[in-house]
Amino acid sequence: MEKEKEIPVFSETSQRILKEGEPILSSKEKEKMWANIDRRTRHIPRYMQRSTWYVAASIAIVAIGSWVLLFNSPFTSNPYTRLSEMVNVDTLKSTQLYIENQQIELGEQVEIHCLPSTNQVEVSSPDGASFKLSVPSGKGTYMQLAVPKGKRAQVILADKSKITLRAQSKLIFPLHFTEKKREVKLEGEAYMQISHNEHQQFITQTNTMEICVLGTEFLVVAYPHSQEQSVVLVKGSVQITPQKGKAVTISPNQKYTYNSSTSKASLLSNVDATPMVSWKENLLIIQNQSLGEVLKTIEGYYNVSFNYNWNELQSIHITGKLDVSVSLNEILENLSKIAPIKIENNRKTIKIEKTNLKEH
Repeated sequence: MEKEKEIPVFSETSQRILKEGEPILSSKEKEKMWANIDRRTRHIPRYMQRSTWYVAASIAIVAIGSWVLLFNSPFTSNPYTRLSEMVNVDTLKSTQLYIENQQIELGEQVEIHCLPSTNQVEVSSPDGASFKLSVPSGKGTYMQLAVPKGKRAQVILADKSKITLRAQSKLIFPLHFTEKKREVKLEGEAYMQISHNEHQQFITQTNTMEICVLGTEFLVVAYPHSQEQSVVLVKGSVQITPQKGKAVTISPNQKYTYNSSTSKASLLSNVDATPMVSWKENLLIIQNQSLGEVLKTIEGYYNVSFNYNWNELQSIHITGKLDVSVSLNEILENLSKIAPIKIENNRKTIKIEKTNLKEH
C-alpha cells in the first residue's frame, strides 16, 4: 500500500494563494492594503480578527514574496501565561505558530528555525519547501508552537538546541536568549537536545517543575491535565526543582516523576528510554503491552477512535515495532500480523475484535 502523501509546509489556503510571478507591491500600496485590513477588522469579534489576520498574512506573502512583517503588540502580563491562554491544543486541527498575538497556520511535521541575527524565523517541511517570517525587533519577542492531535513538529532555537514536540503539546520560546539564561515553557511532551553552554543555563519550565541543564538530551512529559509529570534523562545530567519539595539531580537512564496532587516525587534507575522516545522517529516500540493500550496509542497518533472491547483486549499482550509514518490502514494491517485480532473497516467506524488462535 502506498504511503499517504506528505502535507506541505503551507496550509491549503496558502497553497491556493501563493503563485509564481505575482507582482510586488510598492510601499504606498502595502500601506494602503494594511490600512484597509485594519479598518475592516477594527470592530469585529476577536476570533474573527484572528481569521482575518491569517488571510492577511497570506496576502502579504503574495505581495512581498516570502517575507511577512508582523506588528509588535507589547505584553501586559507574563508572556508565557498570555501565549499559553491563546490556544487549546485539544481543539486544534492544524499546527499553529503564534508570534506574540499573531497566528500562522502551518502544515504537517514542520521545522521552525530561529534566526535572531536577522529577526526572522524560517519554516520548512520535509519536502524542502520553506518560507521566512520577519518578527518584531528587540529581545522581548516570544513565540509559541502548538501541535494538535496526530501531528509533531520541531524547533531549532537561537542557540541551535533542537526540541521535538509530540502531539497535543505547546512550546513557548523567545527569538533571542538573554545573556544570563536560556528559558522555554513546555506544556505536553518534548524530546530536548540542548546545545552545551557552561556559562548559560537552559531552563525548561512546566506547570509544576523547573528543569535546568547546561547541555544534554532528555524527555519531558508534562501534560497540563495530568497530575504526574516526568523527566527521562538520555545524556548528561539535569537538575529538577518541583513546585513543592527539594531539587534533585538525575543521571542517564533515570526517570524522575512528580505528582502535583500529593507533592511527592519518585526516581527510577536503569530505565530504557528507547521506547519512550521512539515517537520522534515515527516508531512505536511495543514491549509486552496490552493490546488495549497499544490501540489507545495508535488513536493518538492518527487522531481516530476505534470501536473495541477494552476489557477483552487488555488480556492480549504483544511485543514488536510499528512504523507510524504509514497510512492508518497499513498500520492496522501490520498490527493484525502480530496480534490475534480481526479488523472491520466500513469507513465510518473501525471495529476491532479478538479472534481465537485457529482463526488467526
